[in-house]
Amino acid sequence: MTRSMTGFASVSGSRHLINFVVQFRSENSKNLEILIADESNNFKLHETIKKLIQKNFNRGKIRISISTAAKNNPLNRQKIGKYLIEFSGIAKKYDLNPTISFSELNEIVNKEFRNIQKSPKVEKYQIELIKKGMGELIKNQTQEGSKLIKDIRKKVDNIIKINNRIKSQFAKSNRKIESKYKKELLKNFNDDSIYIKKEIGNMIERIDIEEEILRLHSHLQKLKQILQSTKSKGLIIDFYMQEINREANTLASKSKDFVISDYSIEIKKNLNQIREIAANID
Repeated sequence: MTRSMTGFASVSGSRHLINFVVQFRSENSKNLEILIADESNNFKLHETIKKLIQKNFNRGKIRISISTAAKNNPLNRQKIGKYLIEFSGIAKKYDLNPTISFSELNEIVNKEFRNIQKSPKVEKYQIELIKKGMGELIKNQTQEGSKLIKDIRKKVDNIIKINNRIKSQFAKSNRKIESKYKKELLKNFNDDSIYIKKEIGNMIERIDIEEEILRLHSHLQKLKQILQSTKSKGLIIDFYMQEINREANTLASKSKDFVISDYSIEIKKNLNQIREIAANID
């Protein structure tokens, strides 16, 4: 199962008069990074979330946002009323005339709200939402990952076709160069056939790219196998891109044929496109 590293998912629900919205955003990253935005600062919940993410993701920057809002006023009015009565009783007993501001009363409300959020039942519900959102994110990443792999396969097939053209062109080019070089040598060394054969052999060896063609073919076949794998493959694809790029550079530098040099450039164009795609694959 190949997954893209970028994706988005959003889930929502309510429990104990609190509305929850959990959003997941994932981005490219060579390592796994987990960022949690949650006003409740429930670090116990955060640790549980991180363990879930680490279990299901290998790489990528995962941003999780947990937003809450009161479905209805969660304030226990009777309890607050009791607090105010006790507050007034103490003030009367000591002949005080204190006041309580709206912000102070609001802080009591917020404290009640946070206590509800951190209750075991609500915390358990948030974990259920996290799992649901994570499932949605994985589903979206998998769908996008399938498209990316399809695009890479097309690029790999293009390179295979180009490599076959290079092989054919190299055979033609070799025959022409050998014939031309032989004629030039015969002008000066007409009677020395051994020397002519040796010189032609040395010249052909210097421009021989058959080994590079074979290695390129081998890398491409291995890459096709990797693309069929269900394991994490983004970094492996990048490694093979480096190997194929090395062979393309050697083909261009050793060959004296401009057609083959142009083919090498075409290979590198496809390679760069594959690397851009692979950078988004887990």
